[in-house]
Amino acid sequence: MKRKYFTLHSALFILLLLTSCGMTDRRPAPTITVSIEPLRYFTEQIAGDRFQVATMVPRGSSPETFEPTAKQMVNLSGSQLFLKVGSLGFEQTWMSDMKLNVPHMIVVNSSEGIKRIDADGSYISDPHTWMSASNALAIAENIYKALVLVSSKDSAYFKQNLDELKQTIASTDAAIREKLDTISSRSFVIHHPALTFFALDYGLKQIAIEQDGHEPSAQTLEGVISQAREEGAKVLLTQRELDSRNIGIVAKATGTSVKEINPLGYDWPKEMLTIADILAEANNN
Repeated sequence: MKRKYFTLHSALFILLLLTSCGMTDRRPAPTITVSIEPLRYFTEQIAGDRFQVATMVPRGSSPETFEPTAKQMVNLSGSQLFLKVGSLGFEQTWMSDMKLNVPHMIVVNSSEGIKRIDADGSYISDPHTWMSASNALAIAENIYKALVLVSSKDSAYFKQNLDELKQTIASTDAAIREKLDTISSRSFVIHHPALTFFALDYGLKQIAIEQDGHEPSAQTLEGVISQAREEGAKVLLTQRELDSRNIGIVAKATGTSVKEINPLGYDWPKEMLTIADILAEANNN
């Protein structure tokens, strides 16, 4: 009986040991944290299976007013790298605290090197740098360099993925240009001015209702309506996480159709093409 017990006990021990070894071999990939979902898209395309990517600002939240939860701050301690957009509201408010709580974490500005002066010489304050195919290429390069910084052994793997992502960005850009090539009006109204870089890329004019993060005065609102009428704007773009009674007022006064876009969506090519489709359809009706 003792011999049989010993054999069974030994078999269970070996099984547990093998299971443990197997679990060790399948340890989860290290974590990278990014500010918003579009950055997760770019990062996952390049990082592949070498890293898990967590997003700080959850879906449906505004990155201008978002405040990290205590759980998120704790989870952040497991990240080797934080990729920020550059100048989102919550980044400016919380980045110093996050860095203080996780001193080992490397913080990289994914918008580094992106031109912020427009053709008229004015400074572009819009933080939505990713809403541009040309900017997306720069963001992808910055992410690639950051990944190599924390995992140089995978540089060739990251470079191959980067090249594939660049092809996706280029094909998305070409498709958007084709859709917008013949639209009758190059102007559009938007509640929150999130498409400054998109408009620059494709020769469009963005007429924003919101001014410097605030609802407009009555006089400014009249100016928006007058400009939209004069320039023949056909569509008013808004976002789900934003709400304003001024949207209905402007839409009615200008005869524009209200359409929802999602610049904070994960699937960057899809969101970019959706905007182009909305603008093209509005101008063809």
